[in-house]
Amino acid sequence: MTTLLRVPRRASEWDTAGWDISEPGTSAQRIFAHRGFSSRQPEMTLAAYQEAIQWSLAEGVPLGLECDVHFSADEQLVCLHDRVLDRTSDARGLVADWTLAQLRRLDFGSWKVLDPAPEQRSLVTLAELMALVAGARIRGADVSLVIETKHPSDRGLAIEQRVCQMLAAYGWDVPGAPVRLITFSVPAAELLAQLVPDVDRTLLIEHEFGRFADGTLPGGIHVAGVAIDLLRQHPDFVERARAHGNEVHVWTVDDIGDIELCRSLGVTGFTSDYPDRVRAVLYGPAQVSR
Repeated sequence: MTTLLRVPRRASEWDTAGWDISEPGTSAQRIFAHRGFSSRQPEMTLAAYQEAIQWSLAEGVPLGLECDVHFSADEQLVCLHDRVLDRTSDARGLVADWTLAQLRRLDFGSWKVLDPAPEQRSLVTLAELMALVAGARIRGADVSLVIETKHPSDRGLAIEQRVCQMLAAYGWDVPGAPVRLITFSVPAAELLAQLVPDVDRTLLIEHEFGRFADGTLPGGIHVAGVAIDLLRQHPDFVERARAHGNEVHVWTVDDIGDIELCRSLGVTGFTSDYPDRVRAVLYGPAQVSR
């Protein structure tokens, strides 16, 4: 069982000075490690998140750790992107059909690396990732957690309710807590606005802007998380969103040309498999993955 660390419960206890990083004359910009440092390690494994934390510490760069969550068969929230196990494990089938104990026995690393170490094979639960982030912050790492609630789900909006319960238990439901909640589902975003109104939230948009093309967003949401392919087609969306007081974050921004494009447009959030590349473009030369 994961032991929960003591974390601050009042907004005044959070040191959020490093959460937004900026240069003089520019908007605050955030970097998010997509599924952990997934260009270096198997995505959403313990190794991917450990790598991201160590990089953030070494570079002194604030970093959000992005994850996706699903229910297991025994109603534990596990960090996996897909609804099925086929792509990233040595098993097949729906995640929701496997208990946590069964998932623990699977190999989530061999698709990416040869002869993976235990931490490269290891599934992470949301509870474990929360504890990892809390512990890293105590050690001085300026890291935060970005949780995507996945839909469609056979459990409907139960996943949002569980996530919010876990945040409240940690005291991470207050202004300034190191958490951002993201989702493609408008009903889920609206529920999150009711349950945790003080936690930062993002509505993800992939194929088309639809009713949000003018830059407006649902009530209580002030950040649009836009797919890079869509932004390339409609770069003027950033200006429209900003005119309504909203920000634009973009995913998954791995190509240096795309990072430069997003910076020039006024994008304030960069989700990437290569956070080192984003850091180099935004803030100068560094050790960059090729």
